[in-house]
Amino acid sequence: MRVALYTLGCKVNQFETAALAEGFISKGADIVNYTQEADIYVVNTCTVTSRAAYQSRQILRRVRRSRKKARVIATGCYVQMGAQEILDAVPGQVCLVGNDQKAHLVDLAFELEDGLEFYVGNISRVTTITPFTVRRQLGRTRAFVRIQDGCNSFCTYCTVPYARGRSRSLVPELVEKQIKIMVQEGIKEVVLTGIHIGMYGEDLSEKTSLLGLLKRLCAAFPQLRFRLSSIEPSELTPDMISWAMSTPNFCPHWHIPLQSGSDKILKRMNRHYTSSYYRNLIMELRTAMPEAAIGADVLVGFPGEDEPAFEKTIELISDLPITYVHAFPFSPRPGTVAAAMNDMVPKKEKARRGKAVRNLGNEKKQAFYRSRVGKIFECLVEQQDKETGLWKGLTPNYIPVLINTERDRTDLKNQILTVRITKAEEEMALGTLLK
Repeated sequence: MRVALYTLGCKVNQFETAALAEGFISKGADIVNYTQEADIYVVNTCTVTSRAAYQSRQILRRVRRSRKKARVIATGCYVQMGAQEILDAVPGQVCLVGNDQKAHLVDLAFELEDGLEFYVGNISRVTTITPFTVRRQLGRTRAFVRIQDGCNSFCTYCTVPYARGRSRSLVPELVEKQIKIMVQEGIKEVVLTGIHIGMYGEDLSEKTSLLGLLKRLCAAFPQLRFRLSSIEPSELTPDMISWAMSTPNFCPHWHIPLQSGSDKILKRMNRHYTSSYYRNLIMELRTAMPEAAIGADVLVGFPGEDEPAFEKTIELISDLPITYVHAFPFSPRPGTVAAAMNDMVPKKEKARRGKAVRNLGNEKKQAFYRSRVGKIFECLVEQQDKETGLWKGLTPNYIPVLINTERDRTDLKNQILTVRITKAEEEMALGTLLK
């Protein structure tokens, strides 16, 4: 049995796809690239934006039309939210497996008969996290570990609470067990991820916190580098910053969503902080951790975002020591509060604002890279660059580095090397190996 998997969307989806792949392998299947001939195709969909939903439909149509004899299974957030849209858009028979049933997908794939099968339940009733286990994510030196799923925040633009359900945490013992497996497989860095990881532990019978988990993991695995995928502004506490400053194996890298620099827009988004709160947090973080990378998400063109509101976002990003920015145009998602709001921003204007934010973010990123020229970092080598043949590594503070070395270039993957940054390019830095 040959199985192909395709993933759209977030790091949680990537982790879950890796777990599904291992489930298929445990049943004797061979995993192949989705462009190859296979007996079963699994598409792990996303619906966070209209484009993500479109891409999910597109890949399903492509697979269904080109692989007429194969079994095609769609799973993930778009299945949970837009099953009928998929059925209307994709020719032929497709099996739909919602997020609430994803843990059973591998078994279902072998039990299914040809034809339409529908396994989508009420995700809001799910009270425990699916205990997926991954030995190693194929081809990766850094591993994603999902510690939490779901969200209780209900930002007015977001479908995630409806697609993923309420916040659910993996108990610390199982997180530690998962990481032990990855250590045995040679992983050198773990990225803790989830849908809303700042809420980690609040739902467990023995309550804990994200900081409690971080302290436990960094102490238990001193040889591993740890970093977080993202954390909300109100959940990055002074205690967490103070602990991070004094913990050598926690990477100085924070991704802290902003979304807007306008308090009016933040309120309409149901984001529970102000622009001044965000400003003070970033300045305090930079003072405490001068070498840290600080990333931000920005959602442009939200309903009611006039030019003055957008300019406040530009001004705030310009003023702050942010090192990179991910910009997204607002996409009205069916069923959300924002989809029914007035004062929609025209598509062309959203595109202009998104470009302006991305350009500013690139300037920030290049300035950060330039400011680190001459500094020494421990780089985790991930892969060889196809154009130059040089090995590419990642610093703890999230700078991609092409490493100039006289050593044999065939044996450096997954090693941590001491590198001095010698030059800053547009998308990465150049460095020389010191030892």
